[in-house]
Amino acid sequence: MNFKSALRWSVASVSLLSLHGLCYAQSQDPLADRALQEFRDKNYAAAERDLREITKRDPSNIYAHFYLGQTLFKEEQYAAAATSFQKAHDLEKDGNGLSVVQHRILTDQLVIAYGIGGDLKKAHALLDDAIKQDPEYPLNYYNLACAFAEDGDKAKLLTNLSLAFQYKKNVLSGEQMPDPRSDSSFQKYVRDPDFVKLMTDLGYK
Repeated sequence: MNFKSALRWSVASVSLLSLHGLCYAQSQDPLADRALQEFRDKNYAAAERDLREITKRDPSNIYAHFYLGQTLFKEEQYAAAATSFQKAHDLEKDGNGLSVVQHRILTDQLVIAYGIGGDLKKAHALLDDAIKQDPEYPLNYYNLACAFAEDGDKAKLLTNLSLAFQYKKNVLSGEQMPDPRSDSSFQKYVRDPDFVKLMTDLGYK
């Protein structure tokens, strides 16, 4: 599965989680401070080492699992990243609360990690659940449209892409919706009359 445009969007949005979740590393553990700085400095091998140690010491640290997932993601270890993101997701369900913004970013990253890793079944299940819980967040529908595009289901692709833009005002602050025409997931549809009509209806010329 190829979520390349969604991938670029979601990775850019991770800075929001860094800002909201920064408190996890402050005045608690010097190793966490170091790991976060290593992540910011793009020293991912060192960040991975330290984050693994933090999660070993404290398996309930949801932010450490997220940052470990993101570090592995940056290293293009997508299956391993999905495992760490899934752990953070499970911890959230167990009562380790995240803000709405944090939850959305975590879900985006987990879906994309599964998608790039080729685990279509888990990507679909996660998105179906995400839409039930958060029905007005546009990237849930956009990522599902990507998944259906890869599956070759044009009708469901168009339905979900339309829904994504219906809720585009709920995109995360500072971000904007991806342009479907430049998304590799949709390339085989760029000349399809129904896809072209939807793009025109959405304001793309």
